[in-house]
Amino acid sequence: MIVKTRTIVISSIKYGDSSRILKCYTRSSGIRSFIAKGVYSKRNKTNPMFSPLNQLELIFDDKSKSALKHLRDCRMAVHYVSLTGNSQKTAIALFLSEVLNSVLKEEDSNPDLFDFICSSIEFFDQKENAYSDFHLWFLLNLSRFLGFYPNIEKSAVYFDLLNGISSAELPSGVYIEGENLKLFEKLISIDFFEQQSNAFNRSERKQLLETLLKYYEIQLSDFRWPKSVEVLNMVFE
Repeated sequence: MIVKTRTIVISSIKYGDSSRILKCYTRSSGIRSFIAKGVYSKRNKTNPMFSPLNQLELIFDDKSKSALKHLRDCRMAVHYVSLTGNSQKTAIALFLSEVLNSVLKEEDSNPDLFDFICSSIEFFDQKENAYSDFHLWFLLNLSRFLGFYPNIEKSAVYFDLLNGISSAELPSGVYIEGENLKLFEKLISIDFFEQQSNAFNRSERKQLLETLLKYYEIQLSDFRWPKSVEVLNMVFE
């Protein structure tokens, strides 16, 4: 069966002299892996089409039982404005592609999740200022689709990272409190699409990122801490 679908590139690995192995999140069938043959020439050893978080329109043959599908055709579905020309945005994009590579597992269609990822990335790309908090906002709201969006009550003293809920009593497991909890509450109140200035400074952003990644690590047993965290923190120094 020939399938035509929108997809977002999660990871891309060179294969042989002229091919590429792609891991993509498709709108029609969730996570899929593809081989793109002949994408390099002797003169051109790079192909920016397959950069992480690029949105493509693919045509492939789905009749094969192999997990690695062969692409019949491929083209850009969205042309980004600044994602690859801005060092901070590029670092955020690479970081988020690592996170998505770790958390997206299912080979099932989830159009709402797909649309959330694509529309959020597109808005982030187009935003000319106040975009430095995007990865924090994205991780927080991605958790809603993964089933562990935090349930926080402003009057609570603690937030239990294991159970994802506020607590008036000291939790037995990992938790946040005090200034860290206030930062977390502030993040939840943010509307990134309406934000006119960055909500957090460098140290607050770093602290929030550590809290969010710890939360993901606790909630998802096979979550891998992104290697690009250090690079992401460096570009905001």
